[in-house]
Amino acid sequence: MKKVLVLFAGISIVLLSCKKAEITSEERGALISNERVGSIAKDEVKDFIDEYDASGISMHDVEVIRISYVSESKGENVKTDGMLFLPKNADSVYFISYFHGTLIPLNVFGVKKAVPSLYDLQKENFYEVRNIALAWASAGYTVFMPDYIGYGSTEKEEHPYIYYPELFKSCIDGMKACKTYFNNEQLAYDNRVFLAGWSQGGGASLSTHKFIQEGYANEFQVVASSSLAGPHDCKEFLFDVFRNKDQEYQLVNIYSWALYSINTFSGLKRPNDQIWTYPVYDQASSFSTPSKIPAQLIREGFMHKLLSGEDTGMLAEINKNVFSEGWTPVGKVFLHHGDADDVVPYFNSERAKTGLTNAGGDVTLYTYSGGNHVSEVKNYVLNTLADFNLLK
Repeated sequence: MKKVLVLFAGISIVLLSCKKAEITSEERGALISNERVGSIAKDEVKDFIDEYDASGISMHDVEVIRISYVSESKGENVKTDGMLFLPKNADSVYFISYFHGTLIPLNVFGVKKAVPSLYDLQKENFYEVRNIALAWASAGYTVFMPDYIGYGSTEKEEHPYIYYPELFKSCIDGMKACKTYFNNEQLAYDNRVFLAGWSQGGGASLSTHKFIQEGYANEFQVVASSSLAGPHDCKEFLFDVFRNKDQEYQLVNIYSWALYSINTFSGLKRPNDQIWTYPVYDQASSFSTPSKIPAQLIREGFMHKLLSGEDTGMLAEINKNVFSEGWTPVGKVFLHHGDADDVVPYFNSERAKTGLTNAGGDVTLYTYSGGNHVSEVKNYVLNTLADFNLLK
């Protein structure tokens, strides 16, 4: 199924190796190397995009460049990668940093057919690379897609799934490396950036908007962020599952994995047997759940203390992944969501629209009637392009 971002199966999962990523002493955000993968002519772009007719937006040939840079994993600097899509003959760099959706970081799930830095000009697989990044690049935007830690050259590292303060590191470090590349190539760039993403990447888009505004405003100016089906309110997202703990969830795997990442990457590091009813010792086992019912996986006492507010430590870490309120965006926010989404509930974008508007933000919510988690890519790509074009 070409459009499915979240993949799961009722099988045992075994990590393939304990080998760590390449450690480096260079500074975070340093550009290590750039490698030209190839180019795609504007007349051929339509043959790479299979979700919609891109002939109306394909205006530039596109250079595909693999970017290697320094980021961080669990306190150590590591080499990681991303892919840069550069439109030829564009007069200026209009920079989009695009964050991909959930990929299960295990080879058994075919993850290597989706990781951005592994793209080699294929016309199949790599759904987001082709149908989103390539499309916007051919329309005139320079688009960067980070792999994230846990994919590509860092595939043996654990991925900070839905723990956005940690996920942000590989995003901002890649953006800084791209700036170095622009400077080296003497490309005209004025520090303005557009942010975008789908699913987990939608959450990364809005959270990166906040984090740049708070800590990197001297390096980047966020013009706008555009998120499709993002989990913008992690607290309500998880609490909704806990309140309905006796209900069967087909994607309970990802909720369990998200909880594992919050516990692991936040520094809380609670003993896993205080949270789970079955043996959990790494991200793979947190994902490989023996049941689809939360009450059979997560300890009743743990859920009760969270819902009641007693577990203030875990609650504080979960709240670090709430971007639907508590800050005022500088720059526009565009939210896109199908109101029949059964993976990331629509209320995530609805709450973000209300909370950020009340805080003084300029927020637009595109609600796609009857749309599910994977049905609105065409609308998202074209509406985002139209919105960003007005802000160039």
